[in-house]
Amino acid sequence: MTALRSNIVKRIERLPKPTNVAGALQPLFEAISNAIHSTQEKFGDEVSEKGRINVEISTKRRKDSVSATVTDNGIGLNEKNWEAFLTTDTDNKIAIGGKGIGRLLWLDCFENIEIESVFQKDGSLKLRKFRFVLDQMDQIKDEKVIEQPSASETGFKIQFYGLRHPKYREKFPGRKEYISQHITSHFLPTFISGRSPKIIVNVNGDEREYPSEINNIIKRDERNIKITTDKYGILELTLMECDRIASSDLKGSNFVHFVAHDRTVHSHCIDAKLGLKVFGQNSDRVFHAILTGAYMDQNVNQERTAFLFGERVIEHIINEYCMQEIAKFLAEPLEMLKNKQNKIIKNITETYPSVAFAHPDELRNKIPTGELDEDAIYGHLSRERYRRNKRQFEEIKEVLDCLKRGAFNFKDFELALARAKESIQSEEQRSLAEYVVRRKVILDLLRILIQKVVQTSGDWSYHVEKTLHSIICPMKIASGPGVDYTELSPASHDLWIVDERLAFAEYFSSDIELEKVMAEGGDKARPDILIFDYVHSLRHSADDAKILLVEFKRPGREEYADGENPQFQIHKYITKMQNGKLKDIRGRPIAITKSSIFYCYVVADIIGKMDEWTATWQRTADGQGRVYYPRDGFQGFIELRGWDSLLKDAHARNQAFFDRVGISGKSFFTDD
Repeated sequence: MTALRSNIVKRIERLPKPTNVAGALQPLFEAISNAIHSTQEKFGDEVSEKGRINVEISTKRRKDSVSATVTDNGIGLNEKNWEAFLTTDTDNKIAIGGKGIGRLLWLDCFENIEIESVFQKDGSLKLRKFRFVLDQMDQIKDEKVIEQPSASETGFKIQFYGLRHPKYREKFPGRKEYISQHITSHFLPTFISGRSPKIIVNVNGDEREYPSEINNIIKRDERNIKITTDKYGILELTLMECDRIASSDLKGSNFVHFVAHDRTVHSHCIDAKLGLKVFGQNSDRVFHAILTGAYMDQNVNQERTAFLFGERVIEHIINEYCMQEIAKFLAEPLEMLKNKQNKIIKNITETYPSVAFAHPDELRNKIPTGELDEDAIYGHLSRERYRRNKRQFEEIKEVLDCLKRGAFNFKDFELALARAKESIQSEEQRSLAEYVVRRKVILDLLRILIQKVVQTSGDWSYHVEKTLHSIICPMKIASGPGVDYTELSPASHDLWIVDERLAFAEYFSSDIELEKVMAEGGDKARPDILIFDYVHSLRHSADDAKILLVEFKRPGREEYADGENPQFQIHKYITKMQNGKLKDIRGRPIAITKSSIFYCYVVADIIGKMDEWTATWQRTADGQGRVYYPRDGFQGFIELRGWDSLLKDAHARNQAFFDRVGISGKSFFTDD
């Protein structure tokens, strides 16, 4: 009879190689797991009192002489277990998760393996010892079975020497702390189950006893929480508040450990879901949960290093079935977290009222538990606002469609119409509130910047002026090799501060020459600061019947050259415009008719030379500014406003809105 032959060497070559510390320790974990199962089989319910396992590990950073020994007082390699040992892919321990793959991982990882086992046969104790080697035909070398009359009990001992595969040498930990932490994490379900033998682990002389070692780590726990699901069957959850050392070797702080057959297969970090790293009075606590169930046992790979289901299933199980129990267990730290989240939501909705579409508690329910990132929170609220608006639009559209077809109930139509009206009005109010808040922010910031411009000098002054410029009138001009300045687009501005008529005006020209604008380098040119000491032209449309001119002088300035008299400077500029001698910002000739009306504004502190030049001008109604009405040359006026007066007037014009939104006494910045 002819049978297929197994190629052990090739099979081991194809085994997945470790990509992390946990994977490199997996062969050692298999030996410890076998010892645990052997003692459980022998002692049953008394395993915690009678079962013993000793683990000794020697490692160092160079990892050139790694060794490990695992000894237990379990049932040993009796005839049944010996037959299973000699058979790959055995189903001997399939009921408890055995896949028959552990021995292959030993051969993949270690260069030398020696095994001794005392077992019972025909009423007497015998010793079986041999070397386990990677070979195509004979993996059992130097086997001996002898009588062992001096032995007092059965047991098993395996010794590993040297790391064989480069990937294992690369990932196997060289520090004792790493090994201890991984043993704690990997066997945590067994240690807390009440069915663990006494395990002494000695790593480079550092000895720890399990499961009692766990008592020093777990500060509070809740066990045997049964969760019934339609898709995943019954899941069992254990919740633990631990000392932060429990996570010291993990990438994160708080975890849900997915367990199959008493072994941790996947540890899922939930820091982002909780919004917590550490918690507790001294910020020294972390959270760990153990999740078990038949679904996990039935869907784990042979190596017990990964599940057969993907990340989406893991996320779904945690979000849908675990987080509710976790939230109850961590109620106190999460309540503190909720208060932080409320504060962030409050700040966001005050600055952006358009996303304040519901009560704060309802808004928080739209945000993942523990989310503290401002951008993320605003994103969640914005998406929810969009969805609400979309649903309301669809409701209105449905009512209108019914109205067109004549198939509608008048009472339902009235109710739908009332809801739509309320929704639209509410949305309009929120949008207006956001616009009002933005104006308040601009005024608060300008007040501070103007003060800084007056107080500073040198390079720092240049940067402050640039910031001030970018807020009021951020006119930018492209420059550099290969740049065509004729392809410029108008920039947005906040010239409503000067006059509400300027709010929607379009920037189209400046009295600065384009050649100078395009100049690069040099402290004198400052081509990107175009707001001070130049006249800027704006208009509402292509119709040149009304032209708006704005000029700014540096706050606090007292000395001016003779040619900077605003009356003569603006008059000269208008004359050039009327005569077609100027080009707009795109390089095209400007043609202004004699009938155009010019509304001209000069913003400068009325001190020094500026005070002398405008002493004969008329005073504005509030007495804070000055106005010049020309007798000839152009139609219109020139109005001079001081910087402080400008902000005070802009604030007064918007006061009613600030009062309505409730931000009158609120400053969005400090003077520091």
